[in-house]
Amino acid sequence: MNILIFGLLTIISLFIFLKLGKIKASTKQLNRENRIKWTQNQNQTLNENADNSKTVEVKPSQISDQSDK
Repeated sequence: MNILIFGLLTIISLFIFLKLGKIKASTKQLNRENRIKWTQNQNQTLNENADNSKTVEVKPSQISDQSDK
């Protein structure tokens, strides 16, 4: 009995999801002045932090092996 109830619930939910997925935003919502600019951070390099400070890459110096004495 549970399989029948949950199966019907799944089919109904999937049908509603697919029907609502076809609804699109209106042109008034899409073409507004105060939209978020999602592409503003694409040109930042990976070496910059969130506060735009650049990190300095330090190469480690060579360590000599002292066990050969």
